[in-house]
Amino acid sequence: MGRHTPFSEGCNRAALHFLCMTLRPYTKPHISSAARVAHLRARGLIVPRPAIAARKIDLIGYERLRIYFISRRDQTAPGRPFRPGTRYHDILRLYQCDMALRDACFVAVGQFELLFRNALSETLSASFGGHPYDDPAAYRDTATRIEAVQAFMSAYAGSKDQRALHYRQSYDRPTLPPIWTLKELLTFGKTVWIYKRLSNTVRGGIAAQFGVVSEPVFANWLDCLVDLRNICAHHDRLFNRSFQKQPSVLRRATIPSAPIKKLKALLQCLDHLLDQRGAPSAITDKVAAIIRRFPEMDPTEAGY
Repeated sequence: MGRHTPFSEGCNRAALHFLCMTLRPYTKPHISSAARVAHLRARGLIVPRPAIAARKIDLIGYERLRIYFISRRDQTAPGRPFRPGTRYHDILRLYQCDMALRDACFVAVGQFELLFRNALSETLSASFGGHPYDDPAAYRDTATRIEAVQAFMSAYAGSKDQRALHYRQSYDRPTLPPIWTLKELLTFGKTVWIYKRLSNTVRGGIAAQFGVVSEPVFANWLDCLVDLRNICAHHDRLFNRSFQKQPSVLRRATIPSAPIKKLKALLQCLDHLLDQRGAPSAITDKVAAIIRRFPEMDPTEAGY
């Protein structure tokens, strides 16, 4: 038996505490959409056409709409009634606003993703050639080089992209295609993961291309944008979201200036990166325009 460390003993105590907690079984039954609507009306929601409202729940799903319902209820009053005058139509409009926000943000993040992958590829190939994978100078240390090469290999071996197939069918060496081809096989998240394993010089050079003199700030912004991209791609909620990954402030430019937990802060960072790269998107203003089209949404719910 190994000797217990204070850390392991603390973990064991925490696990024991969790096991000893009194939990209850989940017993909520299936509820029809019509019953859902009846419940909402009983809480004060104005629903002129209950049958059509129930049909909308059938199509969209109550769990997806639930966050919008909750946002318009008085959480401090007994029974948590809806705020006076809240209509079912208002909830659907919030849902539609959120869809429009996701679409706009997904396009803008996608634009940055392409620029970032290309900057990484061009920086590596300019300094280390078309096949920089085994050059120790490209990475922080031996361990990160091995990790990055394994990630490159995995992306290439698992790809059914025509470019990967062409290289496998045409060349026997080097094993991997040139970086300008391979970068097209990487996801945004994996590109960021590899970026963090590159040398300080390479990372700093890439960050500088996007107008960020502090590489740690740039790396932090990358994490935030990957999170934003995934939220959009998986049709998750941007409306009234407090982001877990929050951008550090680029003090030289005071970016972001909006509340860092809210959407606007991420978009201010994204606008800076795109502007500095010569590909302005004005996504902060575009989202503001979307919100103005939906007066049912409070702009502060997105940090505006």
